[in-house]
Amino acid sequence: MEKGSDDHHKYSDKRPAVGVGVMIRKGNQVLLGRRKGAHGEGEYGWPGGGLEFGEKLEDAVKREALEEAGIVVNACRFICVSNIVEYGRHYIDFEFEVTDFDGEPVVNEKNFNEGWGWHDLEDLPKKMFAPCRKALESIADNRHWNDA
Repeated sequence: MEKGSDDHHKYSDKRPAVGVGVMIRKGNQVLLGRRKGAHGEGEYGWPGGGLEFGEKLEDAVKREALEEAGIVVNACRFICVSNIVEYGRHYIDFEFEVTDFDGEPVVNEKNFNEGWGWHDLEDLPKKMFAPCRKALESIADNRHWNDA
């Protein structure tokens, strides 16, 4: 599959796709980029994308963080799973938190991201990508499942 491809949503109008999100934290800050060229354009989100056929969730987390932001994930923690029906798509989304990582963020997919930045968790942008918003709600409410 081509780097930065959106093929995992090819049939998401007929059946759900599967995605992963990577909430990379440094203290009380989270890595966010403004999305472009894909669903949720103009909203802020962290690295993430589609689960590839046969791939383990943790491997997808590591791959997406490296592909999108140049971050090497050493360990991750499950946050939640959400049933997302937004942006004209339907997907099951698994969100993970990463605090153990190496590297500094770089924009590797310029067609999909305007730039990475560290944002204080107490002062996040208003326009958050739906899976990220649901993950933050899950952390606040101590729940692991979000339905549409």
